[in-house]
Amino acid sequence: MKKACFFTVADENNLKFAQMMDHSLKKFHPDIPLMVYGPKELAEIPNPQKFYMMTPLVGRLLLKEFEVVVKLDCDQVITGSLDHILNDDTYDIGVVLNSNPREVKKWVVQVWNIGPLAYYNCGFVAMRSQKFVDHWLKLCMSPHFAAYMYKEQDLLNILCHYGDYNVRCFDYSDKFHGLASSSYWNHIELRDGKLYLPPQPEGYPDKEKEILALHFAGGQQNNANKMKFDGQFTPEVAKFLKGLVIK
Repeated sequence: MKKACFFTVADENNLKFAQMMDHSLKKFHPDIPLMVYGPKELAEIPNPQKFYMMTPLVGRLLLKEFEVVVKLDCDQVITGSLDHILNDDTYDIGVVLNSNPREVKKWVVQVWNIGPLAYYNCGFVAMRSQKFVDHWLKLCMSPHFAAYMYKEQDLLNILCHYGDYNVRCFDYSDKFHGLASSSYWNHIELRDGKLYLPPQPEGYPDKEKEILALHFAGGQQNNANKMKFDGQFTPEVAKFLKGLVIK
């Protein structure tokens, strides 16, 4: 069985972001494949709800070939090595946070009694357990699916918080991946070719975090602002990010 792969999903409007994300990913992992499920591949899936269950749908297939499958939303920039995720075989499912103290009032996303600061985002998920992914997809294919606003993401959270699985939240380490640093981007510093978010006066983060992925998110309505670095980061960091997303 092969060790690892990444995959992303991108319709016609998001292919350009997938290409930029791929360029940044290849800077750190040139030998690990990124599978892009673009317009052609999406057209071959007849399920009308496919966009809301693509992570377990694709993950289930790729886990037959790879030990770890990492799904990345296409509107991200990978800013450092993800070896700590790829080389750790002690988890069933690896996740990242969906929010932070500055974002939580803007996007109150939660399900059951899982609070918004404990809720996980489906844009960065590392899958190792076929059992977990089969369970996740089964719920997505069930009548329960329609009842949840955030579909596969809500069901991911229910399984992570209530299921009997080994769950690793990568943002609980000395690193941030994705949305955990949103609204703090102007505080990020570049040192020796790496990005860091120092502790902030309000106590989040409470220790320095290395930034390994930045997630623009926000759906189609925010496409005009995606992958635009000037003004959101310091000039030094913006220049570094621009260099990552070009081939």
